[in-house]
Amino acid sequence: MPLQRRIPKRGFKNIHRVEYQGVNVRDLSRIGPGEVTPEVLKEYGLIGTLKKRVKILGTGEVDGAYQISAHAFSGTARTKIEGAGGTVTILGRSAAAGPATQAVVETLTESEEAPAPEGDEASEAEDEKA
Repeated sequence: MPLQRRIPKRGFKNIHRVEYQGVNVRDLSRIGPGEVTPEVLKEYGLIGTLKKRVKILGTGEVDGAYQISAHAFSGTARTKIEGAGGTVTILGRSAAAGPATQAVVETLTESEEAPAPEGDEASEAEDEKA
């Protein structure tokens, strides 16, 4: 048997992939009109865990006005929810991404305090340092 058939196959795993838990708008009828958050979806058994992001998908029909908060929405889901008189709120990405992203944002704001001198001022500033 040729060597390439004897060696085990190995694939590629994208470490930056973001996995979503999908919830169709037809499943929202179990909850009833009102405010819907990932915690409410977990309580009703529509999602498995709060650790993954939630995406609302557009399969089915909306039967009431919902105020939905989720990490992502499909285009059809957004139009169906807003067409039925509901509102759509996208949850922040920095909270879901973790503290490492927040630390990067803080360091960026700290570095913006003193702008670098330009032109002749730059050469004078270098002379003063020496």
